[in-house]
Amino acid sequence: MKLKYIILIFIFCHQNILSQDPKKITDQFFPDLDIHVPTPALSKKKGFTNYRELLFFLDELKNKNPSLFNYKFIGKSQKGKEIPMVFIGDSSKKNIKICYMAGLHGNEPASTEGILLLMHNLLNEDSLSGLLKHINLAIIPMANIDGYEKQSRYAANGQDLNRDQTKLSNPEMNAIKKAINHFSPEVMVDFHEYKPYRVDFVKFGEYGTTSMYDCMFLYSGNLNVCPLIKETIEDKFLPIAQNELDIYDLKYHNYLSSKHNNNKIYFNLGSVSPRSSATSFALSNCISMLMEIRGVGLNRTSFKRRIFTTYLLAQSFLKTANSENIYVKRQIRSCSNFPDEIVVKYNKEKTPYQLDMIDVYNQKIIPVDIVLYNGLKCEKVQTRKRPKYYIIEKDLSIVADKLSTLGLDIDTLKFDELLEVESYNIISQSESPTLFQGFYENIVTAQIENKNLVFEKGTFIVPMNQRRSNLAVETLEPEMLSGFLRFNVIQPDDISKIHRYVLNKEL
Repeated sequence: MKLKYIILIFIFCHQNILSQDPKKITDQFFPDLDIHVPTPALSKKKGFTNYRELLFFLDELKNKNPSLFNYKFIGKSQKGKEIPMVFIGDSSKKNIKICYMAGLHGNEPASTEGILLLMHNLLNEDSLSGLLKHINLAIIPMANIDGYEKQSRYAANGQDLNRDQTKLSNPEMNAIKKAINHFSPEVMVDFHEYKPYRVDFVKFGEYGTTSMYDCMFLYSGNLNVCPLIKETIEDKFLPIAQNELDIYDLKYHNYLSSKHNNNKIYFNLGSVSPRSSATSFALSNCISMLMEIRGVGLNRTSFKRRIFTTYLLAQSFLKTANSENIYVKRQIRSCSNFPDEIVVKYNKEKTPYQLDMIDVYNQKIIPVDIVLYNGLKCEKVQTRKRPKYYIIEKDLSIVADKLSTLGLDIDTLKFDELLEVESYNIISQSESPTLFQGFYENIVTAQIENKNLVFEKGTFIVPMNQRRSNLAVETLEPEMLSGFLRFNVIQPDDISKIHRYVLNKEL
């Protein structure tokens, strides 16, 4: 009996060195691959690629391939380190544009290493080099440099950059958003690693379980995201990637995360919130995914396996984007046919679900009965008519600035104008009971009131017939889970300065 509890302590201790897979689980389920990985971390016996090694690696590729490979710095980390963005391909051609990001969480090293392997092989492997004639690829290989240097999930100020996709309170995320929007990809993939051992899992199996999946696919079921994006991912990108994974007996699932609520454990599937990249970029009418590789807390256990899984997925998505480029571009163009309504509130489908997991003590796969909240199957609860414009009063320039960073075109009124608008009236208001990213979220319910108001010359207007306009919906409507009001970019009184224009007249 004592041995069982020693194993549990070994598995679930929060320190990385004690949270690696036991050797029996590694050998049976996650054996490392016998492959050559010519990237910085694999040239040494311990640790991961550091910033200096990253730049040296990029310079070597650039010097050897000056016509196909280049990089520039897009901004600085909080500690002053310049963030590189790589460009591979012939930018003079109107090829399909694909953007990859890695290392947004600094303790997920296989994401960066797998993308570095992709860069190397694109420029050195004949089987892949032909892709560069047909795609333009941009890569941010180490998005959170300060966190990566100390193998921490967080930026230097302790914030999670993947929860800053709409508040934009960190310099790294501002630089990343501006650079990616300027590149304007049709396909965007953010590579991560996930934690296979969670405190919640100790309640499953005989004495706890761990996740069995080498990778999990995360994409958006947000009801304001164009449904053709989800359709394209499920019909085109996932089947080919899954076939590639099957060849190497790598296991996969759609992404699941466990949560506590009233002393019960439930699981969320998929993405709905634009505070994370999968939904944030999908709202900009882009084929958007976030890949989760099994790895957080494993140090260098199964490291080549994790790197190769990242690499395999990245090259698979490139091949699909290339072979389906006409289809992908047509789907994205069709997403500009915006619906007449927006979704303000929704419910996720709740169902019982049987999830396969690895029993830690017995080292075997067992079915676990869970409650699943499916973010890929949501139902509308509250809708509003989609506005033709959002109107933002002049003293809320912070809102206009952040929308611009998110890639929206912002116009202004050229004259003072009397306009019939819809304005918000908050009817209930509270704060979240716990801190999120250093602040308490504003939780409100609002009603719409029709008003005739005079707006001054220079008032900001946001046309809603533009590609990324769904991001305006998710940030400006007061109730939205990642909106500017919820995230304290503005305060409840400020919502009276944001209006909706629904008439057909052009402003």
